[in-house]
Amino acid sequence: MKRMETIKTALSLLTFKHYMALLGVIIGFVMLLLLSINTLNKQMQVTEADIATATAIMMRRMGIVPTFTLLPTLTTEATPTPTPTQPNTSSPVPFPTITPQPTQLFMTAPPAIMPPSLPTPSQNLGIIPTIPPNIPTQINGIPYEQFIVLPDEVVQHIREIAITGRNLGRNPHAFSKLGDSTIDNPYFLARFDGGDYNLGDYAYLQAVIDYYAGSFGRQSAAVRVGLHTWSVMDSMWANHAMCNPGEHMLACEIRLNNPSIIFIRLGSNDRGVPGSVESSLREIIQYCIENGVIPVLGTKADRFEGMSNINNTIIRQLAAEYAVPLWDYDLLAGTIPGRGLDSDGVHLTTFFVHDYTQPLAFQRGHSVHNLSALVMLDHLMRLITCDTC
Repeated sequence: MKRMETIKTALSLLTFKHYMALLGVIIGFVMLLLLSINTLNKQMQVTEADIATATAIMMRRMGIVPTFTLLPTLTTEATPTPTPTQPNTSSPVPFPTITPQPTQLFMTAPPAIMPPSLPTPSQNLGIIPTIPPNIPTQINGIPYEQFIVLPDEVVQHIREIAITGRNLGRNPHAFSKLGDSTIDNPYFLARFDGGDYNLGDYAYLQAVIDYYAGSFGRQSAAVRVGLHTWSVMDSMWANHAMCNPGEHMLACEIRLNNPSIIFIRLGSNDRGVPGSVESSLREIIQYCIENGVIPVLGTKADRFEGMSNINNTIIRQLAAEYAVPLWDYDLLAGTIPGRGLDSDGVHLTTFFVHDYTQPLAFQRGHSVHNLSALVMLDHLMRLITCDTC
């Protein structure tokens, strides 16, 4: 009670000035309190920059490299006052139309490689002498066209194969041999590479000898004694001294000699297997055609497989089916004593001097065989190199 009375006594003694001073103190205290609270809020405020910095630090600690893109600041530009223009009396310019382009989803394919233009048959093959008048047109009374079988469809196919061969880089001045001992060196054509011979009435054939010089006496990798038709495409029968491992003799010979023509004389060692003869010859013919080499199928003089002569029949049929040249020596063999066969009934009789001015040349197997092969080769040379034939 005494304390309350003391306070009342003190208040009664205060004047107006004392009240105003006390009010000022209170107001000052409140302002100081508000100022302290504002300062504390500012110290605790988290800005966007602080958040970004903290985020970046956390991402780096997690192994993530942050990237930030600064957005352009938008500014307000004053709209320019349009300048009055004179009215355009000309035709209005159409607003360009923008055609949307499709999105490229895949890699663009490389430009197609166009095949080179095919050369004409006579391109870069040299000048072929024209056939002189009054040349022979037969051997032993058999006209050329009977044993040199080249109908129109064969002629067309020959030229197509020749073009394929030229595009593959085949040598138009080279030919090869594929077969058994009946076309082995030195008996088949070898004398015409640098040896002594006399063509007699067939002297016009010197042009083809000159054109294919180097091929006549060359030892072929595709000629082997006792060769069967089914052995040709078997690498086991290839000459391993000349051919690559796993390479059959036909592929080997084409690789080594790069010929445009190949003589094929097979069948003398195949007895009782006509199906194998046919299937093997088909494979051989197809391989030659695909590789741009003209296959010349030759018939044989012997009857080793029997009097049915089935192997020659197969050879003739396949030549017609594939439209490839048929060198039908079997017909000529019928004009020669003993079919031009030696005592074994398979190999041909020889005529060493190669002198076609002698009547004996037309009575021996190898001499007629060689002469007829030259005639075939001459026909092919002129067909391949002639634009208007």
